[in-house]
Amino acid sequence: MRSFPNLATFAPVKSKIIKYWTNIATILSGIYISLALLAPMLLSTGLHKPGNLLYRIFSAVCHQNSSKSWFFSINLKTSSLTIFPSLEAALPPSVAPCVECSAFLGAPEFGWKTALCHRCTGIYLGVFGASLIFNHLKHKHLRIPKLTTYLYLFIGLSPIIINTMMPTDATNAFNTFAIPNSHIISTVTGFLFGSLSIWYAYPQIDSHAEKYIYKLSQQRLSKGNNQQ
Repeated sequence: MRSFPNLATFAPVKSKIIKYWTNIATILSGIYISLALLAPMLLSTGLHKPGNLLYRIFSAVCHQNSSKSWFFSINLKTSSLTIFPSLEAALPPSVAPCVECSAFLGAPEFGWKTALCHRCTGIYLGVFGASLIFNHLKHKHLRIPKLTTYLYLFIGLSPIIINTMMPTDATNAFNTFAIPNSHIISTVTGFLFGSLSIWYAYPQIDSHAEKYIYKLSQQRLSKGNNQQ
């Protein structure tokens, strides 16, 4: 008969994961946004297979509209990087932009889009930045201020909802009014939403994690006393 390891042997591993969960979350969020920004770099250097794979992966979570995505143009001869706010800004004036831009990744002449749109780029940059700061403060044993629900709704959630409902200056042929510099507004509101969502959720998660670790330590202590 096949023997299975005792579930108790996994307890130390589980407690370690719970104790250092902010480290794991910070690393994963950093990898996530880095891969989204790496995709255009890979295409610029001719690595199309891994680059196209990243675009396909991120297409599951983002519309990837070229009119609402940052464009990276890399000059390999001078090792310079030029960032455009959208496809329209990257194209020469004589070239008409495409109507359906989700499938269009870019071209060597004017650059390649990021694997996430303006808003999603801001969100995940905010998630990574807030995770990094929170994790640093936690391990330095510094006081981490908590974010109230009202402040989160007002600063974190409301701006991104309002921005989502507003017409943009990228593709607004049927709109008589559009917000200029929408790429900056979308990125900033996305950053606020991502960072403040983390700052709102992490203290609560960490509080539950500490309670669970304390419960495990009490169970081990009780078990040790019973064996004596």
